[in-house]
Amino acid sequence: MEKVWATNYLVVENVQRYRLIMRYFYKRHRQMQGTLYRPDVLEMMRQEYSPAYTEIEVDQDLENLVTWGNLQKQQEMIRPKSIEEYRNKNLRYQITEAGILVEEMVYQLTNQKHAARGALDEKGVRKLLQLLQDLVKEEADIVDLWPQVREEFRKVGEDTANYIGYITSPEVDSQMKTEQFLVYKDQFVNYLRDFISALQSLYHQFLVVIEKMDSLNIEKLIDGMYQKELEIPMMDHIAREEVEEQVLGQLQALKIWFKGREGRPSEYTNLMMQTDQMITKITGLIYYFGQEIHQYQSRKKDYIHLAKWFAQAESLEDAQKMYSGIFGLERTRHYYVSEGSDATSMRDNSWQLKPGTLFMRKRGKNARIERKAKSFVLNMAEQQKQLAQYRQEITAHRQQIEQYFHEGTVDFSKIKQLDAASRKVFLKWISQAVATHVPKGVTSQTKQQITQKIVTELDFEVEVHVDLNTRVQVACEDGIIEMPQVVIERRGNE
Repeated sequence: MEKVWATNYLVVENVQRYRLIMRYFYKRHRQMQGTLYRPDVLEMMRQEYSPAYTEIEVDQDLENLVTWGNLQKQQEMIRPKSIEEYRNKNLRYQITEAGILVEEMVYQLTNQKHAARGALDEKGVRKLLQLLQDLVKEEADIVDLWPQVREEFRKVGEDTANYIGYITSPEVDSQMKTEQFLVYKDQFVNYLRDFISALQSLYHQFLVVIEKMDSLNIEKLIDGMYQKELEIPMMDHIAREEVEEQVLGQLQALKIWFKGREGRPSEYTNLMMQTDQMITKITGLIYYFGQEIHQYQSRKKDYIHLAKWFAQAESLEDAQKMYSGIFGLERTRHYYVSEGSDATSMRDNSWQLKPGTLFMRKRGKNARIERKAKSFVLNMAEQQKQLAQYRQEITAHRQQIEQYFHEGTVDFSKIKQLDAASRKVFLKWISQAVATHVPKGVTSQTKQQITQKIVTELDFEVEVHVDLNTRVQVACEDGIIEMPQVVIERRGNE
């Protein structure tokens, strides 16, 4: 996947000069006058590009195009008759095959904007089916039939893909959303439906032919196509392996287009789905525009009919009831009640439920919610009671922790059973010690040990020693925890 140098002149700095030269060579090639000389190019550039275009610039531009493979030069071996001819060296230039391909691509991109719209051609599909049937029956020479099958299949595939790409493009999509599209709606829908009906009626026959292609003499076809390539006099013939790869790849593409592959739908299925979606979209737009047009139609007759009803009303109250039934309430207000209702299901009748209460407040720019000061009674006895209860809980919690200290030390390798509440406290101390520890001079050869002092919530300090190289198992009331060897020493107040 190297750089394609033949397209280099389209993106360089002096792109306008190179494109003028290549377009000149391409036009002369189409007129079968492909050979040009340096003075011809120089004269054309001074007319089309700039009168100040110099001979040095034309030499540079032509040489660059030759280097990139767009042009080829050849020197004519004649005796020069002047200094000018000697200096020009009688070089003649001609556009290469790569240059022709690039210019054709540029020409199609710039001048044939709508050339690739494609079509849904029923005749092409029927012709492809007939060629495939003749191929599997081998009533004619398969070597002569195969290029026709290949070309017709390529045309059907490209035309259908281009047309689907065209009708699903943003440009056509925006045009469909205009009222002018209503003129073409029937033509679009009928065109798509006719093609779908024709392709669906032929699909089963295609599947039968595709299945029969497995019994086709592939070696005979490959040998025949290779022999036809050899009959064309060329210096570099294509190898048989390349011919075999092309034929097998084209056969596989033909099968995939109608049958698909494992895990992926066929191109036929995608084509049916996209055309069906387009028909649905078009009919939806038709309904939308129909509703829009109906909305803006004159309602004069309707209002005259309603006026007759009001004229027949016997009282003003009857007319008001009729008005509210036809046009609804003029002014409505909706309120949200935050209180929960007694409904237990969405199917409950709202008229049978207990109504909620809505407290109305002032509304407006200067409206403020009134805040009333509420008094409270300071209950000193209850406060002392809760404080004493809290102190008892703290004392019990401290005694529960202190029972694990023996001579001011907790060795986790010697604990017989650890309760869940104390385990949470100890693990919090260990995590705090590990997090605040700053290693000094620790290497891979030294033992990884952590020693850190921390202040606990129980009004005393502890020194935590963690040996990361030794693992111990501690029995808890709800299971066994595996952790590094930890020793906690109590410091400070006893």
